[in-house]
Amino acid sequence: MGLSEEPALQAFQNIGYEYKPGSALGPNSDDPERDSLSDVVLRGRLERKLREFNPSLPDEAIEDAISQLLGYNSTRLLKNNRNFHENLTNGIQVEYEENGEPKGDFADVIDFDNPENNDFLVSNQVTIQFGDNPERRPDIVVFINGLPIGVLEMKNPTDPNATIGKAYKQVTDRYVNDIPDLFHYNELIAVMDMSNARMGCLSAGWEWFSPWRYIDQEEDATDEYAPSEVLIRGAFHPDRVLDLIQNFILFSDDGGELNKKLAAYHQFYAVNNAIESSKETVPNPDDNRIGVVWHTQGSGKSLSMVFYANKVRQTKEARNPTLVFLTDRNDLDEQLFKEFKKHGLPAEWADDDNRMELRNRLDRESGGIVFATVQKFQTTDDEAVYPEVNDRQNMIVVADEAHRTQYKELAANVRRALPNASYLGFTATPIEKEDRSTTNTFGGYISQYTIDQSQKDGSTVPIYYESRLAKLQINDPEIGKHFEELMRSKSDDLRQEMTKRWTSLRRVIENSDERTRQIAEDIVNHFNDREIEGKGLVVAISREAAVNYKEAIEEIPEAPEVEVVISGAEDFIDDPEDNEDLKRRFKDDEDPLKLAVVCDKWLTGFDVPCLHTMYIDKPMKNHNLLQAIGRVNRVYKDKPGGLIVDYMGIAENLKQALDKYTTEIQETAMLDLEEAVEVMRQKHEKVASFFDHVEYNDWPELDKLEKQRRVHKAQNDVLVTEEREEKFKEAMKELNKAFSLVSPHPASNDIRQDLVFFRGVLDSIKSMENPGGDDDVEELDSAMKEIVADGVGIEDLVELSGFDTWEEEKPILGDKFMADVEEVEFENLQVKMLEQLIRNEISTRKKGNLAKYESFEEELEETIEEYNNDFLSTQEVIEELKGYAEEIQETDDRQHKLDLSDEELAFYDAISANTDTEIEEEVLKNIARELKQSLKDSTEVDWTNREKIRAEIKTEVKGILRSNGLSLYEHEELVDPIVSQAEAFYGGAAA
Repeated sequence: MGLSEEPALQAFQNIGYEYKPGSALGPNSDDPERDSLSDVVLRGRLERKLREFNPSLPDEAIEDAISQLLGYNSTRLLKNNRNFHENLTNGIQVEYEENGEPKGDFADVIDFDNPENNDFLVSNQVTIQFGDNPERRPDIVVFINGLPIGVLEMKNPTDPNATIGKAYKQVTDRYVNDIPDLFHYNELIAVMDMSNARMGCLSAGWEWFSPWRYIDQEEDATDEYAPSEVLIRGAFHPDRVLDLIQNFILFSDDGGELNKKLAAYHQFYAVNNAIESSKETVPNPDDNRIGVVWHTQGSGKSLSMVFYANKVRQTKEARNPTLVFLTDRNDLDEQLFKEFKKHGLPAEWADDDNRMELRNRLDRESGGIVFATVQKFQTTDDEAVYPEVNDRQNMIVVADEAHRTQYKELAANVRRALPNASYLGFTATPIEKEDRSTTNTFGGYISQYTIDQSQKDGSTVPIYYESRLAKLQINDPEIGKHFEELMRSKSDDLRQEMTKRWTSLRRVIENSDERTRQIAEDIVNHFNDREIEGKGLVVAISREAAVNYKEAIEEIPEAPEVEVVISGAEDFIDDPEDNEDLKRRFKDDEDPLKLAVVCDKWLTGFDVPCLHTMYIDKPMKNHNLLQAIGRVNRVYKDKPGGLIVDYMGIAENLKQALDKYTTEIQETAMLDLEEAVEVMRQKHEKVASFFDHVEYNDWPELDKLEKQRRVHKAQNDVLVTEEREEKFKEAMKELNKAFSLVSPHPASNDIRQDLVFFRGVLDSIKSMENPGGDDDVEELDSAMKEIVADGVGIEDLVELSGFDTWEEEKPILGDKFMADVEEVEFENLQVKMLEQLIRNEISTRKKGNLAKYESFEEELEETIEEYNNDFLSTQEVIEELKGYAEEIQETDDRQHKLDLSDEELAFYDAISANTDTEIEEEVLKNIARELKQSLKDSTEVDWTNREKIRAEIKTEVKGILRSNGLSLYEHEELVDPIVSQAEAFYGGAAA
């Protein structure tokens, strides 16, 4: 059992789950629940619950339901998964005969209303195999009513190479490929160690796996629980896991591509807060304010609205409500409508210019989801006031970007049209301090998810700011005189009109060809020099200015493909490309369209995760400005942050916008790029300090062989100690991230050459540790590896031949290997190779013989520690490591000589290593054999109650020692080591 498995299993049991180890589920157990290793559903449990939940259905209907649950046969895994999810949440449509007549009904698989009625089981190390595929053993599988709805993969937190990112790849690559049937039923995937935990779902990329911060309610988790336990208690609690399955998993079919989405923790708790408030508010005529959900931009606000609508429609207190979603812009209205349709909700769009069309949609008895802009609540020419349209109390108005600027006179019309409606606000920017009308309309906050929270969770990335202000200047000092000459014979009214028009910033910029050309060149150079793959957005002051930018950029030879996205594009461009096609292309990071020039479109509600840079040449303020810059904060692959490049001088407007909010928002909403430059320089100095004795400044001018030698020498300097190696890797990770944020700032050029060298050293070290690619060492059938530094030529290739697993009883170190090690030029590399080899071997063997290999491990740790502290020379530590290797190799010969089995030898060593009493060899061997036979027979029990089992084993051990002539004084010190060895063999304990 892994270091993280046991506390996780205990946490599951603490919240009400039954526990059975995978071996107890069958098929070779005493009470098997699986007939074969290919069975992933516990059919007996499933059938019992189907009969319990559907007492009126005959046997043939129950068998039909089981057959459907076991018969997902599409070649598309996600399609099978969607079919299962629909069966789970909606019930299974079954057919049977009654009195000779065909009849149809639905069979419930889960009792969502009464979670305690369901069967919750957690198991670990469940062996699964399909056909000729290798056996796989997920660390933890969660079953509900016999269906494997959850998979958790644990990693040892003490192993720096065993990251939860690798756990994610193990599940989504290896398990999905080798045991795909398990994932027909999967709803939740979690990866964790003792310090980190993240959860996601099938088809979600690693960037969408997120932590789980709360348990019963927002902000309730404390330091009492590790992140893994918070996730288990929060997400897998019987009440909440059923809620997640029923209401917070969505499938979408976007352009023929099927996707699955799971709510993040902040969405789950926010929506449930809104639901609870809705239950109290909707029937209450005295207070119709549900509240405000403020979740920062990029954190999935639109999807939260979908989750809310999906759940509130099923809430009996809401009495089949009609939901009215209001925005203040057509593009936002359209986008939100499409988001709902994409996820299968029955959305209606009041997109007709006829104002009566909206009223007709709202005039209904119950139900429905209607989308409209607030501008559609206008009176007709013959109306003095807006009429009442529907006076039902179960009308819910949901406002997107719920701020007072959106709701003034038109808001009053909404109130008149729906006098008894309740109001819920969603916003991605915080309510201004002085804004009382928003709270008067919607109520106070019912959930907050701030910028720093989202960045900490990895659900958004930081935004950086860089000023490249393009100042305007008067080139012609006689411009005023020319204007007077032109206006000499014109009227005063015309003079004022022309003065107002041509002194506006918009007109000056639109007609400043030189400025447009210079900025276009700067944008192209800046974008091409970015170290991040993705897209850039240029924000122009007007539609005409946007077209000017597009044309200026296209004239630059090295410019990427660019398009302009404006309303009424046909007024400026012949045969403009369709807006939906442009959206699709711009969202696709593989599409050659890299730059888009906009004026108003795409600045709110348009999500392009791969968008990393926004070039602003337009004055913006307040919410419009904050919403616009939020376009670049979306998470995407390894994108470290978004960048705002300012050509207009919006810094003061940014400050004024942020001044309206809390200090917390001011400090986290925007970071000056100079801060990132300073951080990059610090990170560069930190990495460079590893190579004080390596001359690398001239490395680009060296020949190939000398370059290899420099890299190899630098690698040797890093590998002085394991701690130094880990610090170097972490420093490189930080430097790479800082560099990608800063480039192409001139400061990045100062370190670019060094960074290439540093990366070469890092790659060479990684090639030693993982020569076979992404395969987990523990999963390999053979432990043969190739260890080679990137800078070593092919003639120096080192193969670790003769290093097979202990079970195959082959020598771990051959003469050829030792000779190859000695040929490696640098001693630190020899240490690294030998240390890694012996650590792996001890880890493999330790479970089989605690006394023998714990002592080896302790000696190895002491040796390495002495080496790290310079108490031993490099050559001395190499000789000691060789000695350990030889000692390990001699173990097999010793076992053969004593004529003992693996277990008998382990008990033999447990006694001899822990007593000062001289015991004859034959007596020792006899005790070892008796211990093996007796303890093996007595330990085929449930080890979950370890204290009780250990007590029973102690009694057994004492009896065997006494019967072989050992006195109480002689055997007292031997009992605990023998029991620990027995537990390692038979109880699945971590050695």
